[in-house]
Amino acid sequence: MAKPPHAGRRLRSATVAATLTLTLASALTACSSKGSKKSDYAEICVHRATMMRVAESLCLTDVTGVYGWYYLPRKSGKSENALPDSGSSVNSGGGGTFVRPGSGSISRGGFGGGGGTGGG
Repeated sequence: MAKPPHAGRRLRSATVAATLTLTLASALTACSSKGSKKSDYAEICVHRATMMRVAESLCLTDVTGVYGWYYLPRKSGKSENALPDSGSSVNSGGGGTFVRPGSGSISRGGFGGGGGTGGG
């Protein structure tokens, strides 16, 4: 029985697709393992008047100054500070500030460790 004219191409396409999938999976695994280190600060969006945590999209689109990025230290002594959930009050006595820290790593929302460095 004769092979269909495109049988070789289909096999090569499937091999290329499988190789690309494995490469992408490896890259994502490497990125997630690098991000397992906790950052020094968490950057969260808060309503400035009520000190309630809100969706990050509000800080990204706000032009009125009602919302702002609030920086919470991730560690206090040897224990790790818990971050408030969206809609929860932010403890202003927890060492946080609206001023971006000048040093240390910052992660938006408090996840991972590679969110950037202070300054700017």
